[in-house]
Amino acid sequence: MIESVELNIYLDDDNNSVSLSLSPVQTEVIFKALGLQFHQDNTCSHFSDQTLKKHILPKVNFKEKPLS
Repeated sequence: MIESVELNIYLDDDNNSVSLSLSPVQTEVIFKALGLQFHQDNTCSHFSDQTLKKHILPKVNFKEKPLS
């Protein structure tokens, strides 16, 4: 299950970026807006916009949740 997303926004060609950690609710909103759904094995099961899919999905990296 995907619990949260870290979103990196690249601002320009100098590799300046902003990193945001989204809560589970924010993650769900982003996924619903994109029409993005995943199977239990973290493979994409649905993406509403094929044009965006080729730009976004290659940049999705799954990581295990660190133990606290």
